Amino acid sequence: MSSNAVEQIKAKLNIVDLVGSYLKLEKAGINWKARCPFHQERTPSFFVSPARQSYHCFGCQKGGDLISFVEEIEGLDFLGALKILAERSGFKLERDNFQRDPTLDRIYQVLAAAARYYEAQLTRAGAVLAYLAERGLTEETIKQFALGWAPPEWRGLFGHLREQGWTPEDLERAGLAIRVTARTGEQREGGWYDRFRGRIIFPLFDSAGRVVGFSGRVFGEAPENVGKYVNSPETAVYHKSKLLYGLHRAKLPIRQNDAAVLVEGQLDLILSHQSGVGQAVAVSGTALTEEHLLALSRLTKNLIFAFDSDGAGWRAAARAIEMALALGLEVRVALLPTGEDPASVCRREPAVWQKAVGEAKHVIDFLLAVVSARESDRRRRAHAIKAEVYPYVARLTERIDQAHFIGKISALTGLPEEVIRADLNAIPPPRRDGAPTPPMADVGVAPTRADRLLDRLAGLVWWQKWEPAAALAAALVKLEERRDNLILAAETVYQATPPERLWSEYELLELEWRREGLRAELQSAMQALGEAERAGDEPAAERERLRCRELSRAFNDLKK
Repeated sequence: MSSNAVEQIKAKLNIVDLVGSYLKLEKAGINWKARCPFHQERTPSFFVSPARQSYHCFGCQKGGDLISFVEEIEGLDFLGALKILAERSGFKLERDNFQRDPTLDRIYQVLAAAARYYEAQLTRAGAVLAYLAERGLTEETIKQFALGWAPPEWRGLFGHLREQGWTPEDLERAGLAIRVTARTGEQREGGWYDRFRGRIIFPLFDSAGRVVGFSGRVFGEAPENVGKYVNSPETAVYHKSKLLYGLHRAKLPIRQNDAAVLVEGQLDLILSHQSGVGQAVAVSGTALTEEHLLALSRLTKNLIFAFDSDGAGWRAAARAIEMALALGLEVRVALLPTGEDPASVCRREPAVWQKAVGEAKHVIDFLLAVVSARESDRRRRAHAIKAEVYPYVARLTERIDQAHFIGKISALTGLPEEVIRADLNAIPPPRRDGAPTPPMADVGVAPTRADRLLDRLAGLVWWQKWEPAAALAAALVKLEERRDNLILAAETVYQATPPERLWSEYELLELEWRREGLRAELQSAMQALGEAERAGDEPAAERERLRCRELSRAFNDLKK
C-alpha cells in the first residue's frame, strides 16, 4: 500500500482511542498506562503516548504504532491490520494501493475462490440444505457463516480452480489439494486430488474476516476409517493453535458482554450466534491452547464453558480450565440439561441457552456442587474434592479467591482451613507441555548498569532535544532504533520533575555513565594484566600496568 494511504488512515485515528477499545487505560501524566495484553503481569508496564501515537511495554519490550498494535493483538499481518484500521477510520482501501507478498496474496485469493465454489455447490445440494435446516440453521445463518458443500468428487474443486488459472502448487500451498505420491515418493500420474470431498464445508476466518482454511464435516454415515471432520493443514496463513472459529464475528459481542463463551463444535457456535449469544467461539482441529486463551484474554478476562449437569464435559475440558485459571482468567460454567449440548439446546429452546449463559457459575462452585451431589459421606467427599477440585483452586492467581474457596471447602468437608491450605501448597505448578510462554524480552546478555544509564540518558536527551557531548552522542547512535521507546520511558519517569531539575539529573546520570565506562575498562585492563603476568609476557604486563594506572587516575578524578 502506498505510504500516503497508510498515513491517511493513521491520521484519522488516535492510538489512545484504539488501544482503549481493547484495554482499560489509566491516565499516567501525559501518557496512559494499562496491564500489558501481550504478557501476564500484575503491575501495569504498558504505556501509550498520544504525543507520538505509539505504545511500549517495559516488561516484554513490545512496542510500535497503531498498525503494529493491531497486528499483535489480532494476530494479523500488515494488510489484515490495515483493513481493520481502514474500516474504523472510514477510509476506503483501493486495490491499486496494495503492495502485497505475492505468495501470501495468492493463498488468500485461492482460498476465497474455493469458498465461493463451495457456497455455490451448497445451493444445488438439496439433501445437505435439508439436513442443515433439520439441525436448526436458517438460510440467513448459512449465508452469514458462508457454509458450503464439497461434492464427493476427487477433483471437483481442483478442476474448477484450474480452469480459473490457478496452478496445482497454488492449491497445494493453500491446503486445498493433496499431491498423489507412490511409495517411492515419486509423483503418480494424475498429480493432485481434492482434500475435501463429500463434506459440509465450514470456512475458517481470521480476525480480519479473510478465509484462511476450512473444516469439512462428513455428510451422512462416515465410511470406515474416515474421520468425522477433516481440517485444513497448517499453511502460511492458517495456524490452528492460534485461530478460534467464529472470533471474527464474536469480537464485538465479547467486548460488549465482557465474556467469551467457549463451545466445542462449529454447529454449537453457529446455533449459539443464531440464538442471540454472539460471544461464542470454538476451536477447530485442535485442543484449546494457551495461545487461544491469550488471544481471548485481550478481549475479556471472563470465560464461560458449557457443560451438562453431570459434569462429564468438565473432564474433557480439565486441561483448558487449569490453563485459563493459571493465566488469571475468571472461568465460569453454563449448565445444560444432562446429555445435551449447546446446539441441541439452541435448536429446542434458545431462551434456555441464553439463561444458562447469563446464570453461569464459577467453575469451582460447579465442581464442588457436582462432587457434593455424588458423595454424601463427608470423608469420601473430602477425598473426592481433594482429587478433583484442589488442582483448580491451586491455579487461582488471586489470594482472595483462594481464601474464599478454601472456606467453602472447609464447610463442605469439616476440614480445618490450615489443612486444606497445606495440601494446596503441595500441588506442583502446572506443566506447560510445550505451550508457548508469554512474550518476554529477547534473551541475551543481561544489560549492565552502564547500559541502563545510557538508556536513561538517551531518553532525556531526545525528549528534551538537548545537544549531547561528543562521547555521549557517539554512544547514542546504536540506540537510534529505540528512540521512541526511550523517550516514552523518560516521560514516564520524569514527567513530574520540574524543568530546572532535569538538567541536574542529566549531569548526574552522565557522570555515573562515564564512571561505569571507566570501571569496565579498568576491570578489563586488570584482567589483561593478570593474563600477561601468568604467561610471563613482561612487555605486555608493563603496558597493562601503565593502562591500569591511567584508568585509575581518571576514575578517581571523576569521583572528586
